Amino acid sequence: MSEINGTEAGQSPEPQDSVERSFETAGEVKLRVENAAGQVEIETHDAPRTEIRLDSLDPAAAELVRRARIGERASARGHEVTVEIPRARGRGRFFLGGEAAVRVWVRVPPDTELDVSTASAPVSARGRYKVANIRSASGGIAVEEITGQARIRTASGRLDLGTVGDEADVQSASGDVRIGVAASGGKVSTASGDIELGRVGKPTRVHTASGDVRLGEVLAGASVESVSGDQRIERASTGDYVLRAVSGDIVVAVAPGSLVRFDAGSMSGKVASDIEVEPSRDAVGGPSDVPELLIQAKTVSGDISVVRAVN
Repeated sequence: MSEINGTEAGQSPEPQDSVERSFETAGEVKLRVENAAGQVEIETHDAPRTEIRLDSLDPAAAELVRRARIGERASARGHEVTVEIPRARGRGRFFLGGEAAVRVWVRVPPDTELDVSTASAPVSARGRYKVANIRSASGGIAVEEITGQARIRTASGRLDLGTVGDEADVQSASGDVRIGVAASGGKVSTASGDIELGRVGKPTRVHTASGDVRLGEVLAGASVESVSGDQRIERASTGDYVLRAVSGDIVVAVAPGSLVRFDAGSMSGKVASDIEVEPSRDAVGGPSDVPELLIQAKTVSGDISVVRAVN
């Protein structure tokens, strides 16, 4: 294993404003980054090499750059690269009221596996990645494309994922969640953060307390639970839709041509539909290629509306 810290051999252990390292990483790559405060910026390039640069963002962080651990270990499948920024200690921990901060910039080959942990540092990953496992307390998280699984945990940071090829497993407290394409569905939950999923390819579970939920094009059903947040599905194509709310409104727009069955009820809210409810496909002997969906919507005081989606 090749492992070094921010101080080159033979140099005096003086604080450093920046450090650069590079490793040849042909084959599969797993990148591990730990950085409490500052920034984490990752991007891909078409080369079998991993490049790293650390920059102190304030005078107190120069000591952290010096003490940073940067390592590369060969594995049976390729390489594991590690970047660990130590926590500041003593009086050097804070600078002008904030924690000492380090910018971590890494450039990796496409389809790298990401394992990133931060406290307040935002995480930005441009390019295509195989897997993303990211944990943050208050830092925002943005990843352009993940071909495999995404497992994201955040407290208050905003989450923005472009495309997730495999299952998306996302949990947030107050941070908003946006996923452009969730090709294999998954499960997304927040306490007060809003949830927006653009295109969902497989059954998906969504849960929030007070956040609003907006699903764009849903191809295979969804289960959505909320307390006070509103729910809206822009285009439901086929599958089962189990929608539960307490005081939030529920709106479902059904794709043209779909057979619709629904069971909707609200204790004090209104229930309305501008489409004709159809019997099941088996009952009418319809063609097997006609999409069919079942909507089960229940709310206490919210309104429920089922409409036809615009072509």
